[in-house]
Amino acid sequence: MEDRINVHTELFQWLNQQTDLSSYQVDLVDGFVFMLKKIKRHKLIRLTRKGELHPRFWKSHDRTFGYQLMKGKKQQTAHLYRFYVDVAMAEQLLVANGDRIQLTDKGDEYLKLSADGQLDLLFRHIW
Repeated sequence: MEDRINVHTELFQWLNQQTDLSSYQVDLVDGFVFMLKKIKRHKLIRLTRKGELHPRFWKSHDRTFGYQLMKGKKQQTAHLYRFYVDVAMAEQLLVANGDRIQLTDKGDEYLKLSADGQLDLLFRHIW
């Protein structure tokens, strides 16, 4: 049985605002791959609570993609970032070890997929 992920309507609204119909670039996949590659490069990333990456991790993601999803004093994880972690955990691309998270062999294999294959995996959790 496949793990179900709750996808908030706010994520769909935000994705719709980001969509450039004249572009072939898919930011959804780029951001997900960026997250996995960064975790792979650093080996272990600290969690603040079960399943939540430290806000500094996402702030650098915001700077790279220009999203500004982690602005404000509350530092609540944005729906997009929550979706990324939920998918990665459900697909066993990441594994939590205590208060740290790391890339699995399956996650490494995902990074070797074509862009279409990577996108297919994400879309399976949206539709």
